[in-house]
Amino acid sequence: MISSELIQGLFYSSIAFMTPVLLVGVAEVMVERSGVLNLCVEGAMLIGAFSAFMVAYFTGSLGLAILAAGLSGLLLCLLFSFLVIVLALDQMVTGLAINLLTVGLTSYLYRACFGWYVSPVPPHIENVLQPLKIPILSDLPIVGDVLFNHVPLTYFALLFAILCWWLLFKTKLGLKIRAIGEDPQIAEYLGINVNLIRFLLLLLEGFIAGIAGSLLSIAFYNMFLDNMTQGRGYIAIALVILARWNPLLLLGGAFFFSFIDALQLRIQAIGFTAFPYQFALMMPYLFTIAVLAIAGRRVKGPASLAKPFKRVR
Repeated sequence: MISSELIQGLFYSSIAFMTPVLLVGVAEVMVERSGVLNLCVEGAMLIGAFSAFMVAYFTGSLGLAILAAGLSGLLLCLLFSFLVIVLALDQMVTGLAINLLTVGLTSYLYRACFGWYVSPVPPHIENVLQPLKIPILSDLPIVGDVLFNHVPLTYFALLFAILCWWLLFKTKLGLKIRAIGEDPQIAEYLGINVNLIRFLLLLLEGFIAGIAGSLLSIAFYNMFLDNMTQGRGYIAIALVILARWNPLLLLGGAFFFSFIDALQLRIQAIGFTAFPYQFALMMPYLFTIAVLAIAGRRVKGPASLAKPFKRVR
């Protein structure tokens, strides 16, 4: 019989797991609205997770760890920006290449620091991000602990989604971003600095993606593991399409994926032997693909998405 504690735990985990996907997805919405497809958010999350773990492990400071994660993600997207904006290389190929580089680089650096053979008990950090209870609201029956007892970055992710929606659809800057995504040549002719706006948005996304990755190593797992992002960056990109490039709609998509992810963990935890654990691991990705195939067929994104831009003057 399913208990109320199990249901509450499922929803609590769903909100917690939603945070990194939501952060990356909202930042990706902003970048794609400007016409750039940044696949290297997967790598930015991974290098953010690695940097946060290393700094937290050697200094014990979670604040420095989060900052290091953001800066490492920013540097990775700085490289991506140079390649796709200055050199006008193919955005998809460049993003995938950087992701592969990041997987190898983080694995090498981790073993260079802790030994080439990972022990059965990998290094871990003692001090992890703790939930922040919101006074009064966290004491509400049933929903209080589920909704108002999370790490600070969860609350920031929600505010970030709302702020980006407002910026994108209610301000002149947002209008410029959307204009660039539709036709960068005309936007440039009208006096909008296309490359500068794209460059700044990519740096912001790199910083946010790095911070999102830090949650994996210093809040969820308490350690660093090879390729520990497990495709969350790619999932965020898929959710951007489902959300029709709208930061607020992305909230629902991020929660859906995270709910399925939390559900498969609960299935394994209760030892439901009739359900193969391998299939449970595939559930979040299978459901995302299914929903994308059904709901994403007729969705049209920004007209210049993933197309290289070269200034004509």
